[in-house]
Amino acid sequence: MNARHSLLLALLAVICFPLLSLAIDQGTASGTLTVDATVVNLSHSYAHLHDNAEDGPRSKREMRILVADRAVPQEAIAGLNPFFTLSSLVRKGTVRGVLIRFDPANPKEVIATVLFPQKEERYSLGNRTISQSDRSPLDQLVITDLRVSAAVEQSSEGNPEQGWPSEKYVFSFTAPLFREPAVTATLKGKQALNSPQVKVVLAKTAAMAKGDYAAVKSVSTERSIEKMDGFMSQDRAESIKMMAEAGKQMGLEVKKAPLTLIVRGDRATLVIKQKDGRSQIGLVKKNGVWLVD
Repeated sequence: MNARHSLLLALLAVICFPLLSLAIDQGTASGTLTVDATVVNLSHSYAHLHDNAEDGPRSKREMRILVADRAVPQEAIAGLNPFFTLSSLVRKGTVRGVLIRFDPANPKEVIATVLFPQKEERYSLGNRTISQSDRSPLDQLVITDLRVSAAVEQSSEGNPEQGWPSEKYVFSFTAPLFREPAVTATLKGKQALNSPQVKVVLAKTAAMAKGDYAAVKSVSTERSIEKMDGFMSQDRAESIKMMAEAGKQMGLEVKKAPLTLIVRGDRATLVIKQKDGRSQIGLVKKNGVWLVD
């Protein structure tokens, strides 16, 4: 990922949705995460089923399990990009643990992410795919409408020469199952372009193109502003230049590319179709005003 792309992701970041739950009791866990010589006691667990409505009606659902050393907001594993949210929490030192993701229709393959600070901040958290042909890597896995429970034991030796630590985690958990809010509207094409959500996205890209950081912040959420401030603090002049270029590019894409707007009450996601894929922009409605998250 180049610097311009990183800045654009910060300026037009992906959203994390609030939740609907069928159960309210706290999830628990018992076990440890060991990274090299550091042992982390795991005590909390969270489960979330992401419906992937933003990817279309035929998209696969994703079950997300977070087992952590402390309480964290349930929203941390909701929405489009929990990896982005949890990476930020790890950098801040406010969580340690393991994130597990899998298709509930095919639990024989899971993606595990150890949530522990990298030795060098420039490295991102690593994902590891774990699969078995005959059964799930999650022992005693039980999924109901209300809860998810299982036991997990995995380890890797690491590679000191490349800066990869050894990792081992052994834990069991039981957690209430949360879900995304229901989709309340799906707008396409001109309907999406004329929506208040897309209008605020265009207001932000226009402010970016002008290099007006104050105006950019005025249509952004606090979470987005915090991320943008981190980039701006590195090299202000260069960051403003990159912001302007990114704003011009994204503004043109929003106006010309096929659009789909998925609304979930006071949360929304703008999906922009591109030649080589697509991009997504999250929005949140606060005090009656839509902001880019």
